[in-house]
Amino acid sequence: MSTSILLNAQSDIKANTVTEDTPATEQAVEPPQPIAVSEESRSSKETKTSQTPSDVGETVADDANDLAPQAPAKTADTPATSKATIRDLNDPSHVKTLQEKAGKGAGTVVAVIDAGFDKNHEAWRLTDKTKARYQSKENLEKAKKEHGITYGEWVNDKVAYYHDYSKDGKNAVDQEHGTHVSGILSGNAPSEMKEPYRLEGAMPEAQLLLMRVEIVNGLADYARNYAQAIRDAVNLGAKVINMSFGNAALAYANLPDETKKAFDYAKSKGVSIVTSAGNDSSFGGKPRLPLADHPDYGVVGTPAAADSTLTVASYSPDKQLTETATVKTDDHQDKEMPVISTNRFEPNKAYDYAYANRGTKEDDFKDVEGKIALIERGDIDFKDKIANAKKAGAVGVLIYDNQDKGFPIELPNVDQMPAAFISRRDGLLLKDNPPKTITFNATPKVLPTASGTKLSRFSSWGLTADGNIKPDIAAPGQDILSSVANNKYAKLSGTSMSAPLVAGIMGLLQKQYETQYPDMTPSERLDLAKKVLMSSATALYDEDEKAYFSPRQQGAGAVDAKKASAATMYVTDKDNTSSKVHLNNVSDKFEVTVTVHNKSDKPQELYYQVTVQTDKVDGKHFALAPKALYETSWQKITIPANSSKQVTVPIDASRFSKDLLAQMKNGYFLEGFVRFKQDPTKEELMSIPYIGFRGDFGNLSALEKPIYDSKDGSSYYHEANSDAKDQLDGDGLQFYALKNNFTALTTESNPWTIIKAVKEGVENIEDIESSEITETIFAGTFAKQDDDSHYYIHRHANGKPYAAISPNGDGNRDYAQFQGTFLRNAKNLVAEVLDKEGNVVWTSEVTEQVVKNYNNDLASTLGSTRFEKTRWDGKDKDGKVVANGTYTYRVRYTPISSGAKEQHTDFDVIVDNTTPEVATSATFSTEDSRLALASKPKTSQPVYRERIAYTYMDEDLPTTEYISPNEDGTFTLPEEAETMEGATVPLKMSDFTYVVEDMTGNITYTPVTKLLEGHSNKPEQDGSDQAPDKKPEAKPEQDGSGQTPDKKKETKPEKDSSGQTPGKTPQKGQSSRTLEKRSSKRALATKASTRDQLPTTNDKDTNRLHLLKLVMTTFFLGLAAHIFKTKRQKETKK
Repeated sequence: MSTSILLNAQSDIKANTVTEDTPATEQAVEPPQPIAVSEESRSSKETKTSQTPSDVGETVADDANDLAPQAPAKTADTPATSKATIRDLNDPSHVKTLQEKAGKGAGTVVAVIDAGFDKNHEAWRLTDKTKARYQSKENLEKAKKEHGITYGEWVNDKVAYYHDYSKDGKNAVDQEHGTHVSGILSGNAPSEMKEPYRLEGAMPEAQLLLMRVEIVNGLADYARNYAQAIRDAVNLGAKVINMSFGNAALAYANLPDETKKAFDYAKSKGVSIVTSAGNDSSFGGKPRLPLADHPDYGVVGTPAAADSTLTVASYSPDKQLTETATVKTDDHQDKEMPVISTNRFEPNKAYDYAYANRGTKEDDFKDVEGKIALIERGDIDFKDKIANAKKAGAVGVLIYDNQDKGFPIELPNVDQMPAAFISRRDGLLLKDNPPKTITFNATPKVLPTASGTKLSRFSSWGLTADGNIKPDIAAPGQDILSSVANNKYAKLSGTSMSAPLVAGIMGLLQKQYETQYPDMTPSERLDLAKKVLMSSATALYDEDEKAYFSPRQQGAGAVDAKKASAATMYVTDKDNTSSKVHLNNVSDKFEVTVTVHNKSDKPQELYYQVTVQTDKVDGKHFALAPKALYETSWQKITIPANSSKQVTVPIDASRFSKDLLAQMKNGYFLEGFVRFKQDPTKEELMSIPYIGFRGDFGNLSALEKPIYDSKDGSSYYHEANSDAKDQLDGDGLQFYALKNNFTALTTESNPWTIIKAVKEGVENIEDIESSEITETIFAGTFAKQDDDSHYYIHRHANGKPYAAISPNGDGNRDYAQFQGTFLRNAKNLVAEVLDKEGNVVWTSEVTEQVVKNYNNDLASTLGSTRFEKTRWDGKDKDGKVVANGTYTYRVRYTPISSGAKEQHTDFDVIVDNTTPEVATSATFSTEDSRLALASKPKTSQPVYRERIAYTYMDEDLPTTEYISPNEDGTFTLPEEAETMEGATVPLKMSDFTYVVEDMTGNITYTPVTKLLEGHSNKPEQDGSDQAPDKKPEAKPEQDGSGQTPDKKKETKPEKDSSGQTPGKTPQKGQSSRTLEKRSSKRALATKASTRDQLPTTNDKDTNRLHLLKLVMTTFFLGLAAHIFKTKRQKETKK
């Protein structure tokens, strides 16, 4: 699945842009292709015991090894042949056994719905066309006509149908994603394939229906398009439909009704829909771990969340088909090691190599000329290591991992330089090996992986947003070789690669059941196949943690076609609904009840056991690893022939609750597997996962606490990098992205130059030429003079933030709008404003769907969402501006999980439209160029900043700078300004304006020439309908300081929580030359206002690519502003 909309079309992992600073467990690339390849693997080892069922009791020990459940036994692999298909060499899912029983799909039709295809690939062929379901184009056209399908083309005997559902068949673009997926499902490459092995899919003799679906007009339209493709696939006879795409974290409940009906239609006709779980890992994405206080960290979305689909996770087996190299060891033995090559080395040639440390310094490469450079991972990017080695005369590069159990990585291509990645174990062997020669072999081999069996780090966790168990099952999904565009083949990784293998197995199993159970209806055979496939899956065991991987990560376990094909028994929940048990909320003591079904003609004797586990916690975060609690003793059960029997196992986890609640205060999962064997010492026959939540899952908090509740400016997506209290630390350019990471009320800050232009009659602020821009800020935050990268939360004496607005139409702090970091999906979000008596004076429209902010990687989501409908402009329900005073801004929402109650978050907002009164006269000293005002400003709210502005022409752009007051309250006026190019511009007294702004956003400005004349008349106003000398109509509440806002008095600027005064220069007597949010003269010469908008939710589908463009535009504008500001500050200090 993609980090964006097309989960897998955009984000299946292609290792070509890996950087060195990526964790060893994954690889990151630039959006919109978020990560590169990471190799993980599978182990299903069983620890044998001499204990018999009668003397094995429930055991709990102090250390993890004693607490851990037994590891499952390994299944013997089919011996590899020297000349074969990929599956002949490595078949961890044992598909060949099922193929031998059910055939390879001849006479069957399978469908792939995906983002794009090379419909003419050489791998689309049938070995025997006489067995095809559609013998000719005429046969297809007849079937189309029967079902009213007037579109779609016959491509060849293999691709019986192709259609682009996004653009009505016009301008279709071939893409590699759907081609790769289709190859895994049904590829049948010719023997002339260049690789030393041949691609053969799970159902190589099945015909393909290729159905292209792409987002064109939003998510709802997209869902309707693939719903139509599902219906057409069913009507054209598909037995299985693969859908390797989706939308992370979206809930099934939010899909259009026609899409849900399409799923139901396929199920009723016995057609299996197989979906990928997604490549979005968990809440926080791949770089971050979810907080232990927020256990709803699953991100499996739609369509994978549909109960009728079979949703597939990705894992890496403990063996891999790989290129190899050979080195002589100290004892003169040949040692083979797996290598992941980019630009392969010449095969069967002995290369000399030399150790080059981490390849960062010139001295590291002193011995590499004419040799391979052996470099340890770390410190710098891979591409820089390779480039450095090439510059030093190396003929190739070997980079070895810096972690013992890291995953193989495909290195970047640097000037066609041969390069390969190897494990740390093998790298250290080469480093210490005296012969210093290595030979690369021509033929790939199956070798054990360094990491062992692992669930893929990228594979999306459940539960779903609706609170249901997903994924259902796991399959290999890393470094999978298959077809790509233009008759080529490549390795890709992702749950997109896992799903089509399971789709093929489902298609073959249903084909087997047509003969084995001829009296069943197609829908009954589908139901049975799904339950058997899940029951026969092998629960994957984490050797490092001595526990099974969570059912929320692996589902029922690794698919095993051989076990499924031979199965005569399966296990379901007590109601025979599915082969997974969802207990919902549980207490410390609960029961797990399952039903064992025996379809054979003989009674079956089994032994069963339950493993109990939870999440491992590392500090404040989930480690995304299992923690074993205990396992029950093996018990015996006999199931009569052609019958079923229930098993109930009591679970008591009360002795763990104190410690677990200390780590996970809002509750934790109690989960595991009910495992069945024919003998306790033998391998697992079947199992079923169960999940319960110790707590109230439905009512977990949906929203992160507002930034105002944080004392250091930290949130989940932003770790404060300063000790300053209440400081939102942007550290230069980062501030422009920083604002995306919080729950807060937002508003807009409009600079004085734009307010002045609007007053003078400019209707569209986009037409204003200015060096200043309108900026979205948080209500209650204020910039520091000379430091617009740092905003501070200003607080009342009672600790509440000074969130205030002045809704007078000047665009400066005129409104309050909600922005939230949602930890869970929610529904029916609405904002309302209450007066001090609790009366609702305004209510927003409802936002029906809220998606958790599961990532902030820009390619998929941001760290928060700004809700357009919640913008309050200070007016009541009748459209009249409310009286000055303090109001409660309340946001209400309800988590979508079953049983959830409404939640709300409150903000106090001050409303005040009182214009500051300023001095009407001033004096100027020519000796020291100081301007002294006759009096201090009089405001009903604290002064935010009191400054002198001056504007001059910097080439073709009006440029505004500000002077802050000296400690004695005077202002030092400069005689000239300096342009970006270093030229000087003389300044006249008429260039200066005195500007005062209070903390609610009211602004007054007066030309300095009028002040010197001593008759400024009435001060220019900021657009308010209220005259400056007119008293407010209603007295507002007192703020936290006890001061009545409507009482005119000389008001000194308040100090914020840091002890500094907003807008005040801390240096004594220094004239400040600062530029607020100054954008590049070239970038903004004709646009004065650029709003750095977050994604807004309008009950309309959001095009996330558009959001990415908005964020990146904001970033680059901020970059220009930062560059200009830095230059100005340097000039000032000269």
